[in-house]
Amino acid sequence: MQASNKPKQKSKRDLLVGTWFDGDEHDSSVEFNITRAGDSYVVRVRDLFDDEAADIFETAWNGRVLSFAAHWNSTGRFARYRLLLLSDNRLDVTYTYTESTMYHRKRAKQPLRQSGT
Repeated sequence: MQASNKPKQKSKRDLLVGTWFDGDEHDSSVEFNITRAGDSYVVRVRDLFDDEAADIFETAWNGRVLSFAAHWNSTGRFARYRLLLLSDNRLDVTYTYTESTMYHRKRAKQPLRQSGT
């Protein structure tokens, strides 16, 4: 049997595929799980604090950036994420989200009464 001088071809590993978590474990309890589906990706997002899975919409891959939207049913919060692979083990994550707060009505100022009229 003759040995081949051809170098073995490495299978091209998709570096986005895997489970990703925030580098600051005190900052976020959200975890991304990314899998491949043909030419696109499937994203699952889970809150590790209460094990809630977000509903994922509008997943898009432009060859460099993976983006998607997530809706958290428990809070009604809606978020958009943009993931950029920096290295084998690092993602740059940019996100925007909705926030809710309570507003109160200002009291109308009472007109000042003039003395002597």
